[in-house]
Amino acid sequence: MTNLNLKNTQHTLQVLLVCTALMLMTACGKKTVETGVAVTVAKPLSQAVYAYQLFDGTVSPLLTVNLDARVPGYLTKILFQDGGMVKKDDLLFVIEQDQYQQQVKLNQAVYEEAKIEHARQKHLLKENATSQASVDKALSSLLQAEANLKLAKINLGYTEVRAPFDGLMGRHLIDVGSYLGSDPQGVKLATIQKIRPIYVYFSINERDLLTFKSTHPVDLEHKTLVNTLPVYAQLQGEKGYPHKGILDYSANLVSTDTGSLQLRAEMPNEDLSLIPGLYARVLVQSGDSHPAILIPYLAVLSDQQGNYVYVLDAQKKATRQNITLGQKFNQLVEVTKGLDPNQVIVINGFINLSEGQVADPKEITLEPLAGQ
Repeated sequence: MTNLNLKNTQHTLQVLLVCTALMLMTACGKKTVETGVAVTVAKPLSQAVYAYQLFDGTVSPLLTVNLDARVPGYLTKILFQDGGMVKKDDLLFVIEQDQYQQQVKLNQAVYEEAKIEHARQKHLLKENATSQASVDKALSSLLQAEANLKLAKINLGYTEVRAPFDGLMGRHLIDVGSYLGSDPQGVKLATIQKIRPIYVYFSINERDLLTFKSTHPVDLEHKTLVNTLPVYAQLQGEKGYPHKGILDYSANLVSTDTGSLQLRAEMPNEDLSLIPGLYARVLVQSGDSHPAILIPYLAVLSDQQGNYVYVLDAQKKATRQNITLGQKFNQLVEVTKGLDPNQVIVINGFINLSEGQVADPKEITLEPLAGQ
């Protein structure tokens, strides 16, 4: 019995040894496959760009006009919405008109009577039945009646306050039913602002002004950049600089208080997104365009040695490449040193990537920078 168990045990060990040997042989026959890190790659953009300078600006209306009541009376109608847009000649306020309408009728009657009397006196003079003095007096009365009629019509016209231009209304300052006195300066009813087009004011300090002048020389005929230089604006939260205008004013001296020169750009503001009082970031082109290498700003890494990107070689291995950055253009940044336009850079997925590691790249094409 003991011999039988020993034989079974030896047989089992032999089977196990054979299986182990087969497994080792199979494993040795397979090659190790290295899995690359999944990344997104692209070649840099080669594109001509303009250098630029950035300034802080403030949006301001093209015109601001007070709407005043020029005749006394009770305010009977308000025909606009506070804060709404109105068109030129829209009726905004109405002051009671009855007394002014009656005054026109009265003066019209006096005028007609004076005209008849003047004609009668002229006829009598031809028949030597009156004097030249009477004719002159009748003419004087006619002219006075005509002037009074015109004045009455003017005052009647003042009972209707209309928009002087397309613009943005403020709130009404006088309520319906209020009496408007005869103030020589007029009673302020509301304010209207012209905001299409609109202004953006900004200032440039002495240092930037000298840089600006060096890239925008004035010729011997003293021609300026006013009405020729493009200006771009960006509101808080906007991408890029979607608002384009033109420089239309430059102060003639640098302020001794602030050490800066005030400039102003006029912008079409067709969509009315520029509202008076808003802060705006202003971009002004500086000099002529130049060829540049652009990469996504998010592809740039940095440490104590400076800025760098990962590039892939022919074997898809990642290599650190130090770079020098220039100006930023929306989501792209200019590389002024350290990168060749034909190199392939990692733009996404580099968090799990280290130098010398093999990557599994997915290549995309970067879109050209718009507006350059």
